[in-house]
Amino acid sequence: MSGGRQLVRRLASLTHPVADSQGVEQVASNLSEALEFLGREPDGQAQLHIKAWKEFFAEREQRLYYVNDEVEYNSWDAPPCFKFNEWFLDAQLYSISLTLARDIYETLDSFLTRHPPEVVFKALSTLARLVGNVADCSNEVERYRAVKVDNLKFHEAVWQVPGAAQILLLVGFKRQGQHLSIAADAPLGPVQAAAARLRRLADRKGHSGAATLVKADGGEGSGRPASHLYNTPGFHYQEQIWHCSVCSHPINDGSERLWTGKHDAPPGEFRYLCTTCEAAGTNFNLCERCWDRHQEQQQQQQRRQQAQPASSSVAGGGSSREASAAVHDVRHAFQHIGPRMTRHNDYYNNRGSEAGSDPANPWGRPRNGGASLQRALQRLGDRYGVRQWM
Repeated sequence: MSGGRQLVRRLASLTHPVADSQGVEQVASNLSEALEFLGREPDGQAQLHIKAWKEFFAEREQRLYYVNDEVEYNSWDAPPCFKFNEWFLDAQLYSISLTLARDIYETLDSFLTRHPPEVVFKALSTLARLVGNVADCSNEVERYRAVKVDNLKFHEAVWQVPGAAQILLLVGFKRQGQHLSIAADAPLGPVQAAAARLRRLADRKGHSGAATLVKADGGEGSGRPASHLYNTPGFHYQEQIWHCSVCSHPINDGSERLWTGKHDAPPGEFRYLCTTCEAAGTNFNLCERCWDRHQEQQQQQQRRQQAQPASSSVAGGGSSREASAAVHDVRHAFQHIGPRMTRHNDYYNNRGSEAGSDPANPWGRPRNGGASLQRALQRLGDRYGVRQWM
């Protein structure tokens, strides 16, 4: 507690004093974290873009993501100030501690990306109905207070899914034999807070309840072609799936391994984008295997040109049989785009003109990240042996 008082004093002594700490000392471990939660600069000045955060639900990826156009930031993870605002609102609305509000939020938030979407939303729907029943009746209906662990629907949707039942234990349910039950005199605030959040998440309305739906195909803001591989093993976490324009092989960008850390997840592969075609308004990608074939054809053409006099060369480069078997026009220029290396602010093509962008760096934009990015760089460096951007 003395540490909390000290943190409040440090907030009040900044160049731009923070008069109302909003209880941030309950959830922040240091001054820097407290300022991030409050949306403040290191000197205490309020960030002007704090209210510009927007929450979206990506239908195709079945995940929430966050955007702030004013600072050109987008991420699967909610920014600290967004999270703290949610915790603070729940604490005020349901008369619970800020730490409990945080634990409810983070327990559910971590569960959202722990399992495949169909498993997650089946569990959320079951939990929303169970906890919502208790909240709606103010815990006065006895039959809503308990659920059998071996109940088939509950067991399949919640009990056997790691992390799913944790929210019940967090809001006051206790296990007694083959039952999970909540006492008749248990505080109602935690149950109400969890029920409200569960319902919003189960309905794909996000933590805020106002998440904008971004449709998968043909909808406003989709901007990506469909792929039958979305949300399949190895592609659960990939934002955009490219297919080789020659063999239709899906090009894995390494997101699955980066997000899950699973050793058997696809490590990712290079994508080879034809910049000549792109400049002409079309999209042409090669997978690694077809890129090797393309390189081989380039070498063959060079050898033929060196071996044959200019007068005997065939216009168009080779016979009709050779042309029909060609991967792509060997004169075209390609950009090599490497596997994903960071979770945040990792733009796939990385060819923009904004400050800090490096067209020669296929590994993303490591200059723009913080501690989480550095940890991701370290993991990927260990995995791929790439060190020059660390």
